[in-house]
Amino acid sequence: MYRIFLLLLWSSTAVFSQNYVLNGGFEREPAPDTRLRRYEATPCMYSSCPEIVNDYAQGWKTYYCMTPDLLIVPDTAACSTLPPPRRGKRMLGLIMYLPFQDGKNDTDYHELVQGTLAKPLDVGKTYRVWCWVRTDDSLGARHLYGVYGRSGKVRPVRCGNFGFFFSKDPINPKENFMQSQSSFPIRPQLNWEEVVDPPPGEWRKISFLFTADQAYKYFLFGNFFFDAVTPINLSVDERGSIEAHNLNTPDWPQKTARIGYYCFDDFVVEEFKGNELTRTLLEKKSLQLEAAVLFDVGQAVLKPGARPVLDSLAAALQALPELCVEIGGHTDNTGADAANQALSEHRARAVCQYLQEKGIAERQIRWRGYGETQPIAGNDTDAGRQKNRRVECRVVQ
Repeated sequence: MYRIFLLLLWSSTAVFSQNYVLNGGFEREPAPDTRLRRYEATPCMYSSCPEIVNDYAQGWKTYYCMTPDLLIVPDTAACSTLPPPRRGKRMLGLIMYLPFQDGKNDTDYHELVQGTLAKPLDVGKTYRVWCWVRTDDSLGARHLYGVYGRSGKVRPVRCGNFGFFFSKDPINPKENFMQSQSSFPIRPQLNWEEVVDPPPGEWRKISFLFTADQAYKYFLFGNFFFDAVTPINLSVDERGSIEAHNLNTPDWPQKTARIGYYCFDDFVVEEFKGNELTRTLLEKKSLQLEAAVLFDVGQAVLKPGARPVLDSLAAALQALPELCVEIGGHTDNTGADAANQALSEHRARAVCQYLQEKGIAERQIRWRGYGETQPIAGNDTDAGRQKNRRVECRVVQ
């Protein structure tokens, strides 16, 4: 714990460098070659074949058994059914969740794309990896209605398991990747397991830190896991009910198709030159602060000595504006439950207010008191109780 406080006192300014991803925003096309372009990339339309990505997005490839969407939106008035890209006129649309029992496929259907790096990663060097994502219920529904017609029932969902698999060699587009995953699965070095559910109409950044162990030149992005183990935003009962119905319904138009469909833009891989505090927030998604450093016993007024600690935390959050965090207050089990709950709430709110006064946007931070309900050590020793008396900064988005 002492080590963390020393880290907090360091400068928290993160300095980032040039993007290694070729055409991370999909705006550039390869040099035209009429012999290869058998299909047109049509604005305001979902892609009907893999050649659209392969022929019209420089540096990007996909498998012939998949049809990820290169979505071209010249302006929102012309494409009223598609959201605007984060920047420019192009973005990518991927099916991240579509179980085999919900459709016509023998395996779960996911769409993956390969990006190309401008140069190989340096072994031993740490990189920051991210992309922007958004979705809404209409996107997946329109996609499936275009494929299956409107006779089927579509249940849009939000899902997790957004993964990056780095490799030294390009993909073989002829491979049936999802079938290969059934027999010889590969696992991404980076994976966002939690359900990705950005606010309606907003782009959200998902980001990682990655230390290269080989001189990687490519990355494959998508959902590498079976849908049976992919988190979604349905209750256990609703998920089980749909699966039972679909498994017992041989006629696919009568099935309920659950689809997790997302738009992606601005993929970035760049050298990470931040310090240990920003690394902790990005890698561990959580930072614990001893309550004794911030508050006097039984009090919720910040001590003067808490300011350098919280100033450093504020600087780190300002350097990572895409992170949304929760400030959680926690106590040991000494005293009444109600008093512990109230104390944890007051302390969490005090920290949150201080960080907002230092410029952290309201959308980036929230607070909650947990009382004694989430101990991280035993309450039967002084050392354990001291660990449980804490304020935790936890990444939630």
